[in-house]
Amino acid sequence: MDAAIGDGVDVLSISFGGASVPFYRDSLAISAFKAIQKGIFVSCSVGNYGPFNGTLSNEVPWVLTVWASTIDRRIRTIVYLGNKKLLDGESLYQPKSFHQKLMPLVSYCM
Repeated sequence: MDAAIGDGVDVLSISFGGASVPFYRDSLAISAFKAIQKGIFVSCSVGNYGPFNGTLSNEVPWVLTVWASTIDRRIRTIVYLGNKKLLDGESLYQPKSFHQKLMPLVSYCM
């Protein structure tokens, strides 16, 4: 994190953490505080380290802590390919006005 701060990043998005400890002993919290003092936005995953359900980490007030959840249902959507094959998938975005025009499938790798 110190190297990223030194490089002048604008955002730090961090997906690690550990057990919840006092702020002054939490190296991630200390580094995040250094970052926000330089105007860098810091976001962390909430983690669910335990030992109990709902026990979280990365809870310092100067960091945007984000978590994800799962749902007990699938929201099915279908992709129609130009070769007339259908692929099942999932999506929460299914507008009724979505056009049926076939679009090219693009794969981009860096």
